[in-house]
Amino acid sequence: MKQTHLAGRTKGLRPSQLRQAERLGHRRHPQGSGADLLALERLAELVLDLEQPLHLLVDTRGLCRLLWVGPLTESGQLLSHLPQNTRRRSDEQGRWRLISCLKGTAEASLTPDSREAVVALDLNPDSWMRYPCKPQAGGRWPAGAWRPDAGAPLGWSAVGSDQLQALCSEDLPLPDRNNPSVTPAAPAKAGEERVLLLTLSSQDPSRNERDLAELEGLVRSAGARPVMVCQQKQSAANPQTLWGTGKLQEAALEARRHNASLVITDRELSPVQARNLERWLDCPVMDRSELILDIFAQRAASAAGRIQVELAQLRYRLPRLLGRGRSLSRQGGGIGTRGPGETQLEKDRRAISRRIEALRRSTKQLQQHRARLRDRREGLPRLALVGYTNAGKSSLLNALCVKGNHKKVLAENKLFATLDPTTRRLTLPQPGAAARELLITDTVGFIRDLPDALVEAFRATLEEALDADLLLLVVDLADPDWNAQLTAVQRLLDELDCTKPRLVVANQIDRCQLDAINAIADQHDDVIFLSATDGTGIKGLKQRLEQEFWEVAADTTTVAMPTPTEHAPSWPN
Repeated sequence: MKQTHLAGRTKGLRPSQLRQAERLGHRRHPQGSGADLLALERLAELVLDLEQPLHLLVDTRGLCRLLWVGPLTESGQLLSHLPQNTRRRSDEQGRWRLISCLKGTAEASLTPDSREAVVALDLNPDSWMRYPCKPQAGGRWPAGAWRPDAGAPLGWSAVGSDQLQALCSEDLPLPDRNNPSVTPAAPAKAGEERVLLLTLSSQDPSRNERDLAELEGLVRSAGARPVMVCQQKQSAANPQTLWGTGKLQEAALEARRHNASLVITDRELSPVQARNLERWLDCPVMDRSELILDIFAQRAASAAGRIQVELAQLRYRLPRLLGRGRSLSRQGGGIGTRGPGETQLEKDRRAISRRIEALRRSTKQLQQHRARLRDRREGLPRLALVGYTNAGKSSLLNALCVKGNHKKVLAENKLFATLDPTTRRLTLPQPGAAARELLITDTVGFIRDLPDALVEAFRATLEEALDADLLLLVVDLADPDWNAQLTAVQRLLDELDCTKPRLVVANQIDRCQLDAINAIADQHDDVIFLSATDGTGIKGLKQRLEQEFWEVAADTTTVAMPTPTEHAPSWPN
């Protein structure tokens, strides 16, 4: 059984160099801490021969488990080569010593740069020893030792002496794993995903605060937990990454300090920008549009909703598709097929394109089906509830149309709780006459900067709102950003070429400020105030709907009779 795993930039090494590296990997080091001085000197000779830095990962028993050739650039590759031995005691699992022999001269700085510091933190060693491949004049060998420290600028604090010989025999202090100020934070709950938010701030502090609160709400709606925010002032944006390199280094370190497994940005990223950010941060990166698509995928309950969500996800991910490792190897071969061939990446793109076409056909069938359903309802007036997400549309539908609990629409205090359109019949009793009826449809909520792929995929659902006779624009007055939300809804309806009449409904008047009531009353003369949760104003809304659909219709069908004086015959004198 091999003790040491040799990995990294091993391609092109001579057999003698490989044998020398394997022999160094089998050298035993002291248990607990320290290192074998002779083995480190032989390691420096190999670094001079290879012209590549070498890194040893030593366990608590003094066995070298990984010898990495090349710089520490991507933690994913290193972590994939770490041994997983379940027979070791739980208190010894993950206890490593990292030893790095650098390619520079003895006068070069031994302080790790930000990229190496982040990768080394992912390995989670107890200590990190670094020394150059050449000694100083007189045979003195400088060295440096660090241990993890979440409070330090680079996540590492220097410990021990500055000479290699002394460090090899010195017992370095171990980090206190129980101290949250020294080690990264642990997840609060098992299986909970921790997210770092990377944002660009504008000149308006209140606008930045509201946008950040909305992004945090989206993250919580997706089932994750935001643990840290890294903000940078929006100036001349870097087209490659949008954020500066210094801010990205800070974000990478903060992600390790807070044990974040995902970084979410508040800007939509191009495929190139997403790949560059993942390379800088060395962790998965998701933008705001992909986050919204993930929420929709979780909320989709019906077959129609799942079709539309899958179509939106595939259209979004097709230009961001990447092939790695052997998946990029050429396919085919043999007589008549020799040549560059076709990559696996191209085959995957073609398969996704075929799936997109199939989903588009299903979406067209869904549009035709919904059109037939609307044709059957031609005899009744139709009303659609539209508005910003989590504005109270589902609660208003329940307050208007549902009397029992078994037919209530899901209404939760979370973003995008409702995806599939739901239609209910509203009955308005009339004394001494037949009751009046109309149909009310609850549609998917809007949000600013809604992804284009999502708008295109959910066009069949949005047609329920576009074909209604009247639109009720539900606004949550308790939200401080209600004005911008109403503007975003109006803008999106204009982009969809919706010309139907609109009526603004101000919800949550029992929780809002008086200034918000006065402000929306100044902007809209015919606004309706109500509270869907406690029933305030529901009766007034029903009376307004009767006026809109029946009294207006009666006025338009009434023929004005001429007065006798207007058409009186004129007799000659």
